[in-house]
Amino acid sequence: MSIEESLRLIGQLLLLAGVILLLTGWQRIASARRLPYFLLRRELSGKGWRSVGFGLLSGVFALMLLLFGTRVAYIIVPPTPSPTPTATITLTPTITMSPTISATPTISTTPTITQTATATATPFLPQQIILLYRETVTPRPDAALSPILVSTRIDRNNQAINPRQEFENPLRRLYGAFTYNNLADGVRWTAIWYYGEEEVCLEATQWDGGTGGFGYTECEPEYWLPGEYEIQMFVGERWVVSSRFTVIGDPPTATPTLTRTATSSATPTATLTPTLAPSFTQSP
Repeated sequence: MSIEESLRLIGQLLLLAGVILLLTGWQRIASARRLPYFLLRRELSGKGWRSVGFGLLSGVFALMLLLFGTRVAYIIVPPTPSPTPTATITLTPTITMSPTISATPTISTTPTITQTATATATPFLPQQIILLYRETVTPRPDAALSPILVSTRIDRNNQAINPRQEFENPLRRLYGAFTYNNLADGVRWTAIWYYGEEEVCLEATQWDGGTGGFGYTECEPEYWLPGEYEIQMFVGERWVVSSRFTVIGDPPTATPTLTRTATSSATPTATLTPTLAPSFTQSP
């Protein structure tokens, strides 16, 4: 590879790196504006501006290398003329035998049916919930919830303790912890726990937790059957996020206990009450 080709390749790589750094920095700055916490927003914004600066420097250096790199390189390392090769021996072509019979290609079968992947349906809010809980506050279009972390316990800040995707019976109450941003008090918020297509728990109420922070939904059915469960969360009538987890092992069975109850039987008794017959006295 010559000096000119090497410099051109290095310049193109630097220009590509500059574009990637600019896009990454701009994405970090845009993401920082949506964070509710000042320290996190300032840290992410600083990283974004540093990426933008490095991207600009990389782009300027790449342009200078592409425009002036060859001249500078030839000043430092003068090019030397390369000798022109001259042919001394001319090869005489030899006669090649051509085949007289060529094999006829066979026809390969073409499949007539092509399988196409089926699309995954987007979760939707059941109609009975829409009719039962009317909208009072219009949700913001930028309202967002983080992925749901499922656990058996949460701390006082509503954060999941040791979240998992698989749980073993016996189980009682499970929590789905999440972070939220750009919510508004009074907006309708719904969390539905499904076992297959069967609704296990439903939580639908007006939101009262402010615009940003940590929240959770909980579910405690009579028992947890083994299989896959899904949590679907909605803000207003719009689906926002879902999470799946698995329960293994059979649920505990209740053992009936016998309790003796003493009963008393009453025997009726008859009571005889004497009656007096009226007497009549005849006066003279």
